[in-house]
Amino acid sequence: MGSNKKLTLEERIDLHRLMAEGYGVAYAQQAVKEGATYAEWEFSDDATYASYYFLGDETILIKEARESVAEAATWEAKAYSVKFPDWKNVGFDYWPADNGFAMKVRWEGRTKDATRPDGTKIEDGTEMGFYSYGFVWTNDQGEVTHWETHLNEEYSPFLEVAIGVHGPFHDPNAYVDALIRHLTAYNLL
Repeated sequence: MGSNKKLTLEERIDLHRLMAEGYGVAYAQQAVKEGATYAEWEFSDDATYASYYFLGDETILIKEARESVAEAATWEAKAYSVKFPDWKNVGFDYWPADNGFAMKVRWEGRTKDATRPDGTKIEDGTEMGFYSYGFVWTNDQGEVTHWETHLNEEYSPFLEVAIGVHGPFHDPNAYVDALIRHLTAYNLL
């Protein structure tokens, strides 16, 4: 990748399988919070990201985001792990196609020293989780051109416990700012 070489149909489907599996393995091994990336993912110069939960109706140009995809993913995984030390994907399905792939991920973790924003203590070991649905489109060279994520209704209660706030967020920086505040409060940034 990173060249103008057009991939064959078989190469693209194989790459999409590797991209999805790399994402799933990095999170299942809890390696993203230590800085692991999805090695097979390369973004085109005009790659975009969309998520109603994180951006409202906006779509952002990935290369113009304040932080890199890898940096934001590490912050997110590290922030969630403060209150959910074993947070990871526990169920991962994906479907590669010629133009990208779709993912359905079950994320779970058990609480440790967690409270709700109202101050109510949550018993250690309480399991919380949510589903995310990701859709990734690529170009003929296998570079990501568009990525979007969607979350189920369990995400807001999880996020409220994990970092003390929840969305939907409608400012492109609001979610990352919340992660930064949380990590800073725990001296993790």
